[in-house]
Amino acid sequence: MGVLDIVLLVAAIVVVVLTVVVIVARVALGKARRSAQETIAATFAPGEALRTDPMANFFGLASKAGLQIRGNGPLVLTGTRLWFQRIGSDAPLEISLASVTDVDLVRSHAGKTVSRDLLRVTFDGDSAAWYVREPAAWRDRILTGRPEFH
Repeated sequence: MGVLDIVLLVAAIVVVVLTVVVIVARVALGKARRSAQETIAATFAPGEALRTDPMANFFGLASKAGLQIRGNGPLVLTGTRLWFQRIGSDAPLEISLASVTDVDLVRSHAGKTVSRDLLRVTFDGDSAAWYVREPAAWRDRILTGRPEFH
């Protein structure tokens, strides 16, 4: 077996392994997304959710800094609250819109900096942040739902 044959064999193995990893990741993400959508459907009445993101990436609470588990899960905005449940957790984070004092877009939260906008919600002396699709639309929807922000 020559050097070229070995290089081609190694390249083929790498391609196969990467293909398997991509397929497994897609299947796992698909299952997680379906589970999150089922959680939303089971928790909220039809039409109650004003905005949803079944795979919002939670960056944590500012008060807990690095002493918390971050992760993905469904984020739901209703007329009265912002609700998030990290996949694998039984306890949702519920933020009453009446307690919200600010909503903005940031690129750093709880010690983690990223190169994309995060939705940050400040409430009751704390704040939470998520990476969501269309963070500006989330911010605007929360702000328009709060009379004191008009």
